[in-house]
Amino acid sequence: MRPRSPQFRAPQSRAPLSRPLGWLTLALLLTGVSAIALPRLYDLAFAVDVAPTHLFYSPVREAFVFREHRGNHAFTYADEHGETFDRQTFEQQIPFIYYRNMALWGLLPLTLEGRTFDADTIRDARQVFELKAREIADRRPSIAVYPLLESNPGRARLRFPEDVFRMTDNRMEFLNVDVNRVDAALTALFTEALTAEGFAFPARLVAGKPTILKPFDEGYLIVDAEGVVFHVKRTDGQPRVVRTPIPADLGRAIRHIKVTENERREILGLVLTDDDRLFLLRAEDYGLIPLPTDGYVPDRMDAKLLINPLYPTVVFGDDAMVHAVAMTPDFDPVASYSRPVPGTRGLPHDVVAGALFPFTLSLDDHGGAFLTWRLDGHGWAGLIGIAGSLLLVLGMARARRAPWRAAAPVVALVALTGVFGLLAALLVPWPRDDRASLAPRPAT
Repeated sequence: MRPRSPQFRAPQSRAPLSRPLGWLTLALLLTGVSAIALPRLYDLAFAVDVAPTHLFYSPVREAFVFREHRGNHAFTYADEHGETFDRQTFEQQIPFIYYRNMALWGLLPLTLEGRTFDADTIRDARQVFELKAREIADRRPSIAVYPLLESNPGRARLRFPEDVFRMTDNRMEFLNVDVNRVDAALTALFTEALTAEGFAFPARLVAGKPTILKPFDEGYLIVDAEGVVFHVKRTDGQPRVVRTPIPADLGRAIRHIKVTENERREILGLVLTDDDRLFLLRAEDYGLIPLPTDGYVPDRMDAKLLINPLYPTVVFGDDAMVHAVAMTPDFDPVASYSRPVPGTRGLPHDVVAGALFPFTLSLDDHGGAFLTWRLDGHGWAGLIGIAGSLLLVLGMARARRAPWRAAAPVVALVALTGVFGLLAALLVPWPRDDRASLAPRPAT
């Protein structure tokens, strides 16, 4: 018999997940999803909600008082010197904030600094201005068309017009929203009114409050190409344009204007500049009143101005620190105070999370309106979770008798990503060392 010639069997193709590249792709995807999902699930199960610190200046104590939320509905009421109160005593320290409660308790009228205040006096003198980081013009998406309300509607309430306007390179263009066409007559009317006052196109900034839920309408403040600020309203169907006396060099530095129509009609709004200065804009003469906000970082801090009869107070801060400055009625600073916000750092669930997860991956708005990816490391504490995960994956490799070439990429992934990589190691089949399967089989 003729001897049979040796036969070779072609190597079988490996499943995609057994190849290192295929395994790595799926493992990295699962690791990334775990880095987003696991910390959020952990927070949902164990995190303690902690509200921001509320800081006020007390005209009764002539000191700052605050309310802190330390989780589980536990509040601390105290002053800057460490004296604590119950809730009712705390509210009595800031009677201009809780004046309705003061009236219910029979504590009005009250006398402070030789002046007597009843409920009506306090209500008429109160006003609150707020600028949140997410409201700043360049930190939120916007559609650059605006409704210009009739400021003299001839009725009790404002109403929306049938048109909107937009600022183009050379005109103030009105669009009829019913037919979606340019209103040539209105466009010419308002463009000519702006040009007559010296407006330089195109506009740098358009600021207003496009809602009918306000007592009256003040139109828009528009900064032109040269930094001049114009006040534009529609009154009895006609344009009313005022070239304000705000210096053009300051106008060119304006980053945001928040218009606030209030029945007191004293302040037109807040003005924020590129160098983080904050001003009040007087309604009567468009004068700018600088606010004492040293340390204010508008990209991550919210600011609030509490106006009252004796001590207007500006408060600004983020999730780490809160600052407050009390002022005279003429906005001259008289006292200031800063305090760390308790937050969740150092609480048991936060300590465990820092050790369990080496980092967290999240979509965060950073105080604005746009979501961006954010990677936060947990420092040395995260090595604890990595060490525990490495021990587990090495035990798995030993139990499976996995060759080092197959176990090495898994161990490396876990060493870099801790529990997130460990989850991938548990769910994704490990790559195989198939060098032996590629050798020719002996002839039969």
